Amino acid sequence: MARFVRRTARTPVVVALAAVASVVLAACGGGASGQQDAGGAPVTDRPVQLSVAWWGGPARAELTQKTLDAYTKKHPNVTFTTQWQGYSGYYDKINTSAAGRNAPDIIQIDNRVLREYANKKIIADLGPWMGGTLKVDKIDPKLLGTGKVDDKLFALPLASNTQAFVVDKAVVEPLGLLPPETGWATWDEFAAWAGKVSAATGGKVWGTRDESASISAFEYWVRQQGKELYDGPKLGFGAAEVKAWFDMWAAMRDSGAASPQEVAQPANAGDISKNTVLTKQTVTTFSYDNQYTELVKGTDHALVLVPLPGAAEGAYARPSQFFTAYSRGANLGTAVDVINFFVNDPEAGALLGTERGLPPNADVRAAIQPNFSDQLKYVVAYDERVTGAAGDTPPVPAQGDSQINQLLISSAENAGFGRQSSQAAAEEFVSQANSALARASG
Repeated sequence: MARFVRRTARTPVVVALAAVASVVLAACGGGASGQQDAGGAPVTDRPVQLSVAWWGGPARAELTQKTLDAYTKKHPNVTFTTQWQGYSGYYDKINTSAAGRNAPDIIQIDNRVLREYANKKIIADLGPWMGGTLKVDKIDPKLLGTGKVDDKLFALPLASNTQAFVVDKAVVEPLGLLPPETGWATWDEFAAWAGKVSAATGGKVWGTRDESASISAFEYWVRQQGKELYDGPKLGFGAAEVKAWFDMWAAMRDSGAASPQEVAQPANAGDISKNTVLTKQTVTTFSYDNQYTELVKGTDHALVLVPLPGAAEGAYARPSQFFTAYSRGANLGTAVDVINFFVNDPEAGALLGTERGLPPNADVRAAIQPNFSDQLKYVVAYDERVTGAAGDTPPVPAQGDSQINQLLISSAENAGFGRQSSQAAAEEFVSQANSALARASG
């Protein structure tokens, strides 16, 4: 995946002062916790350089950099170094830097690692800054709660999004198979539709990508079964549910409705550039609605968003990503102020748009929405329609969740390639997942 470190422009005087400041901090144990009292104000009387890390594509990098530059324009003493890359391997890099006590000052995370990072004290409790540097009163309490662990706020949602299927309108509309904006009433109805698409294209394009390896699609489905991914520190479902999930996708593969696993596999790790709608191998694939603008850029075909099949309770408004502050950062107050700027400043909201998702601050969203492009307005309308009927937000994932995605990928691929029966693959996944969760929480 692409990686780079970019430094914003600074004058020689600022560079020199920053160097002196870093020496002084090093002499005081720079980077160690306790350099600034919890709730301390942002630094304004000397140069500060903060490092910021996130995953995402070039579009996210450009918008994030512009927002950081806007902060520096308002606070000339603060400059940034940045690190970004694709999702695959991102947490490995963060974990390595945290183990060396040199993690970035501001870290983008998702809810998959929130509990682990909070319990390991990698990220700071933001509670002492609430009501002061950090404003949270314009964020929906349910969304704000997704950043809490044991009632302490460790992460602020940068945006919210919800689940979707992205559908290649350019292929299905001429065939008379464009689905309604409300989607499919059941998964069986969806499978029948996908089979018709495959047949109508003469097998040149599959109706759907095999999504059996997608933990996000599986979570949606398992919530429709009245369960959650987690029940406290353990899985909230069993091998029977996983087998049923694998069997459903096997039936779609066998009928020709879904792509073979070898077509699906390149995209299993989450690289959006390998999305099978973009590669024009399938007509639909799982997505989050905030990814719509990025997907549109990657194809010359018109795309639409459609809810996943079945009961709307499977969906929920989720934090697409959080910003968190490294607990050992030398300038926690300033880092928190930057996070606050990203979430609560209208200028930042206008720059960021909906690339990460919809702005979590209600006032910011209302202020910038009139200037949204037609694409962004379409995403907003979709999100509001789906989340209006969605189920409750699930609890923060169990510690060790970050390993569960890869375990599901491995088991789904074993079943999809015929290396294991769906029963054996499901039992192995549940056993390995529970063991991983037990180790993580132990």
